[in-house]
Amino acid sequence: MLKKLIIVALIFTFFSACIDPLEVEIKNDGTSLVVYAEVTDQVEKYTVELSRTSNYESGQPEKETNAVVQIIDSNGKEYLFVEEKPGVYRSCPAEFVGVINESYKLRISTQDEKVYESAFEKIIPTGEVESVYFNKEEVFELVDGRSRPITGLKFYCDFKDTPDQDFLKIDWEGTFQFKSAPQDSLHEYCWITESSKLDINLYEDSFTNNTLKERFEITFLEKGFRFVDDYSFQVQLKSMNLGAYNFWRLIEQQVNNDGSIFSALPAQINSNIKCISDPGENVLGYFMTSAVSSQRVRVSPYDIGSPSSVISGCRPFRPSDPIQDYCYDCSLYPNSVAEEPSYW
Repeated sequence: MLKKLIIVALIFTFFSACIDPLEVEIKNDGTSLVVYAEVTDQVEKYTVELSRTSNYESGQPEKETNAVVQIIDSNGKEYLFVEEKPGVYRSCPAEFVGVINESYKLRISTQDEKVYESAFEKIIPTGEVESVYFNKEEVFELVDGRSRPITGLKFYCDFKDTPDQDFLKIDWEGTFQFKSAPQDSLHEYCWITESSKLDINLYEDSFTNNTLKERFEITFLEKGFRFVDDYSFQVQLKSMNLGAYNFWRLIEQQVNNDGSIFSALPAQINSNIKCISDPGENVLGYFMTSAVSSQRVRVSPYDIGSPSSVISGCRPFRPSDPIQDYCYDCSLYPNSVAEEPSYW
């Protein structure tokens, strides 16, 4: 027994003596421009969001500010976007509305005098949303190895595609009204809009061309603050070309990758945006053009059972507890506005 212990001790001593500190040199190649940009055939403000990937030292992405952002049509006419808040640039609907079968490209000029351009992208006709509806349902999620039920609403739509081959993206946007806190003397209500940025739904009609697609599952929204008052849910059926479809399909795969040995390996996601002044620079994101068909459905708090309508943080447990600034102005609540939406 003593002999075995001595042998084991010698083995551990040998391996520990052979371990040297590994110094890893982190190569800092700068940051890449990240672009989220879309033009549709709807009369609305179009948005271009610009940021930079974070490097190893900073750890935080930075907004790309003071850039010149333009959309250029196939006739060479330019439309300027205005920076409304850091890194967020919007168009003026009175000056520019996308047209089906017209082509557009994105041009970005940054503070460091670099120029980025997309390929020309054509707005392709889309299908038609026939209806949008919801059911109160219960889903289950794993928490600490145990299955936990979650009550909420699952939204569905019926839509018909076109006679041509279609590549479609089904987006959603939800807006809800909430009552301001008693301390707020400025507003009675505010509104919050949430959307499907990484809740990706794609459809291509290789085997179902020009047919009605029924009960397409859009998303599940958990019961909570969003349903304390009326909730307006909009589905948007967006056309896109094959390049945009492949881009979003790869994004979807990586978002849903569970890290198992059977998951797809991460793939290089190619952008249709290039740096003209430095062709070797990598650009992340995609400039997308779409025709849109949409429908709304209104949800009453009685459809799911209304929870407490009190904004969190506005009823202190003790007099000394701090009160949030949005308790005095509900428009300061994250992602909220005090102006009633036109469709409300």
